[in-house]
Amino acid sequence: MTIREVEPRDAAGLMDIIVDIGWFKGKGLEEETYLKRIEKMVRWSVEKDDHLILVAEEGDELTGYASVHFMPYLFMGGAEGYVGELFVKTPWRGKGIGGELLRRAVNESEKRGCCRIRLINIRSRESYRRGFYSKQGWQERTDAADFMLRLNESN
Repeated sequence: MTIREVEPRDAAGLMDIIVDIGWFKGKGLEEETYLKRIEKMVRWSVEKDDHLILVAEEGDELTGYASVHFMPYLFMGGAEGYVGELFVKTPWRGKGIGGELLRRAVNESEKRGCCRIRLINIRSRESYRRGFYSKQGWQERTDAADFMLRLNESN
């Protein structure tokens, strides 16, 4: 297994992972349109220093990815790493890929001087039900609520 930073040529492989996790079911999204969005986000990630996409590959196949954002926090006196996405294709789960992607996200956050790293895991996801993140040493917060304001209904 190789873990590396994303490259523009990875867009189709990332699309395969997103299809595998069931993102398109019931959303009425055309995959071709979404592939263009992925290509745009990959270019953006490669050009910006505040974002990183890590991909896991086995041979010529992308098996998983993690998307990490780095945000400054004035009150903490440092940045925070935020894992926005971490997905592994179904046939590759349980082989250490997710754990390695997560370790690389943590290492990169430490390298960038972040004072903490966090993520949100949806409780209905299989990874939450089997305790993936807690097994990796992460602690679930009980003192915070997760809020969002949807800005674009097409996402």
